[in-house]
Amino acid sequence: MSNNLFLRGVLLLGFALLMFKLIVTGQIQQLIAPKMFPFIYFAMSVLFILGIIQIWRSDHKENAVYCECGHHEKKHPFQSLIVSVLFIVPVITGLMFSSQVLDSSVAAKRGVQIGRQPENNVSSDDGTQYLTELSQNETEKKPIEKSMNKKQLTEALTSTKKVVFTNENYLAILEIIHNNVKRFTGKEIELVGFVYREPDFVKEKAVIARFVVTCCVADASVYGMLASGEQLKQLNNDEWVKVTGIIDKTNYKGNILPCIKIKTVKKVKQPNEPYIHDTAL
Repeated sequence: MSNNLFLRGVLLLGFALLMFKLIVTGQIQQLIAPKMFPFIYFAMSVLFILGIIQIWRSDHKENAVYCECGHHEKKHPFQSLIVSVLFIVPVITGLMFSSQVLDSSVAAKRGVQIGRQPENNVSSDDGTQYLTELSQNETEKKPIEKSMNKKQLTEALTSTKKVVFTNENYLAILEIIHNNVKRFTGKEIELVGFVYREPDFVKEKAVIARFVVTCCVADASVYGMLASGEQLKQLNNDEWVKVTGIIDKTNYKGNILPCIKIKTVKKVKQPNEPYIHDTAL
């Protein structure tokens, strides 16, 4: 029995160390949204404490004596081995290998949402977003007040010279442009994302997209904007790019959608935080 307790303790410590490794390396952001971090911290602490307790108990003689009262059936060693392996494999795998970022193969299965429709469960203020306005001489980032509603945010974006997407404002701006195509037609835009093409796309057309995570990667959805330009011909799916261009409108499958008429395309490294985190509950 002492051996079983010791093994259980090691497994619990292994899971705690796996969580610790993901937190320290930052890979945890590729698995869950920041709002879930407190639960991870709590789980890691509990697993660590329970692991220490199990190892401590295994060293006591009274726990080393198998109960012979007749009420407990001793498990077959092979059965215990199978159960242990089921827990050991994910711990070792997680500690040894890096987590894989979702790519266009996942996007093809889940589908890409071009633009973003308003949702009933999304509040109308989206106040934590940021607006970036670029002038000819300087770059200035202006925070949008939390009390600002969608109408006010739309007016603020309309007055900018160049709309720049960031991790904080990605969903809010995508939704506003999608629902006000005519209003934003002709405005400059800058967007970073990975290249994705539907099977029926020509080479000079693509979606510049990002995965959006609400709680964890299991619920990740793909949001992006259509883009067209000769510069896209040399790009393959999953390549990360920064595109600048002019907002235009196009007809795609019977729907009028915003489209980026590309002026420049620059290949960039995958961001340290490749996912957009949707803070709406």
